Amino acid sequence: MPRPLLLNGFMATGKSTLGRRVAEVCGRPFIDLDERIEARTGQTVAQIFADKGEPEFRRLEREELEIVLGEPDAGVVAVGGGALVHRDIRLRALDAAIVVTLRAGPVEILRRAREGGRPLLAGPNPLERAAELLDQRARGYAEAHAVIDTEGRALGEIVEELRQVWARDAIAVAAGDRSYAVEIGSGIAVARLPALANHVSGTLLVTDEVVGKLYGARVQAALVGAAAPNHNLELESGEAHKNIRSVERIWEAALAHGLDRKSLFVGLGGGVVTDITGFAASTWMRGVRWIGLPTSLLAMVDASVGGKTGVDLDAVKNAVGAFWQPSSVLCDVDFLKSETPRAYTSALAEIVKTGLIGDPELFDLLESQSDRVKARDPELVCELVRRSVRVKARIVGVDERESGLRAVLNLGHTVGHAIEGEAGFTRYTHGEAVSLGLVAALRIGQRLGHTPAGLAERAVRLLAALGLPADLGGAPLTGASGRIESDKKRAGKRVKFVVARAVGAVDTVDVEIAALREQIALLQ
Repeated sequence: MPRPLLLNGFMATGKSTLGRRVAEVCGRPFIDLDERIEARTGQTVAQIFADKGEPEFRRLEREELEIVLGEPDAGVVAVGGGALVHRDIRLRALDAAIVVTLRAGPVEILRRAREGGRPLLAGPNPLERAAELLDQRARGYAEAHAVIDTEGRALGEIVEELRQVWARDAIAVAAGDRSYAVEIGSGIAVARLPALANHVSGTLLVTDEVVGKLYGARVQAALVGAAAPNHNLELESGEAHKNIRSVERIWEAALAHGLDRKSLFVGLGGGVVTDITGFAASTWMRGVRWIGLPTSLLAMVDASVGGKTGVDLDAVKNAVGAFWQPSSVLCDVDFLKSETPRAYTSALAEIVKTGLIGDPELFDLLESQSDRVKARDPELVCELVRRSVRVKARIVGVDERESGLRAVLNLGHTVGHAIEGEAGFTRYTHGEAVSLGLVAALRIGQRLGHTPAGLAERAVRLLAALGLPADLGGAPLTGASGRIESDKKRAGKRVKFVVARAVGAVDTVDVEIAALREQIALLQ
């Protein structure tokens, strides 16, 4: 439990009571944020509200929370009901701690809150005020690693659930009421799936013919434990089958089995399967829940996180799709034991990209431990997946639908996708194309004056050390340059091109498509 456990939620949902019990059970310190503020100011919370108003209290609250999150052994922290209302501090907390929202209904909250002064419920109709505040804060409360009901439940039962959430140390992806946690570890798919697939009317397990033979029966058995009718569908394997016909097959299976709006789709496979499953889930009955069970390293660090779903159209990659967040993602690294060497190595390009985008320590780790990375050291692989997901979760939390910051995740992809399409999705894997795209992006960025000298060479050395292609000499750049006009980031005659300014610092620049094509030609 390296990160602190932060209990959020409305007043009187049990944050202090439960926090003290969890801290005691786990042998960790307990902090009540309100008590820390009172000790610091010499005033009670009610006095601060009365003398200086809510805005000043919220300022003090944010300052104190920042201090607590920076302490090496914060343990369990109970925060005030409005402490994470501001999204910037909420995203900071989701990254630095395990955040759990405790929930109860307004009637129960009012019953519990009758004892003691509650400044925010002062007025002629406290029940109406409580319901109003709950509605205002609903999005903020939903953005958590878990939401736990405390009404009508035994204290010990809730404490154990909190302990388990804390121990899983998942990564939260903040997406409003569609927020979810990404869990990373060994053996977690079968262990966690029954609980995650509970309370649904039926499930459809979607996999492909290769992964289905390896893991289909095991996952299907776990879904049986969820006590809902479950069915399975095997698609043909490979990028060539990432098309609307595969989605139609999922729709047809769902129709045949009578799946309704309370059903659940489960995508078991690489990025092709999780993309197709997510897109089918976004459209079936106008949207149903889905869970991602990525079985490849590439899917774990990229495709299954962030809610981008879709299919290819002709030679245009991911031309048709939707943003539809999963309800959970389980990155079970045991699945990687059966991944082919080429597929595993290809995925490392996305991890190199992630280091360049937002984690210099990850980039350094890849450089210093390249032999262990190639040997698939289990502990190191978990760390690579965790760091990659954490960077992506930070970016998705700020920009869920790629209206700004999220575009930086496309570093190397503008040229990489074009190379992949030009080669007919057969000559190069996605990761191999991205590796070449990274080299191209860094060299173009250097020529345009954005990327410092030496960064491209450093990246080339790392990519080569990991066994990835880094020589553009044989790449079909001439044909690929003509595909830039089909890039999804195109706006008229310009395209947003991602450039690296340093390891861990990237930006987007608007480039004329014609000028970019000229730059690509110079790479030959």
